[in-house]
Amino acid sequence: MTPDNTNVINLVVPAKAEYLSLVRLVVSAAAQDLGFSEDSIADIKVALSEAATNVVRHAYPAQLDGHREQVIEVSCYLETESFLVEVLDQGQGMPLPPPPSEGLGFGIMGSLMDKVDVETSESGTTVLLIKNQG
Repeated sequence: MTPDNTNVINLVVPAKAEYLSLVRLVVSAAAQDLGFSEDSIADIKVALSEAATNVVRHAYPAQLDGHREQVIEVSCYLETESFLVEVLDQGQGMPLPPPPSEGLGFGIMGSLMDKVDVETSESGTTVLLIKNQG
């Protein structure tokens, strides 16, 4: 699922809400350095917020406490034509498609990004967000 690792920024933070603003700042700075417009950066930040908030809210229920490292891993792949952001957790996984009451964030991500890809299993979930230049 992941592209070439030669131009990548990796960020690992605790899966807590107070770290989400740091994640957004790092990702938006990387997109700005690549020349993405303010509108595109805003779209990336909202989609990233949805994906990362899902990790904070759903990936690590109480029964997993102490059994897995409770982190959000974010990787930004710096491509010339597109910007790829991968959000990973080591949580319990999720049902696909998500229940209607929980799936609104995926609709938001899909409407803001050019591509959203989700892979999930009992060992975690990976969300790939892709925004094309232009």
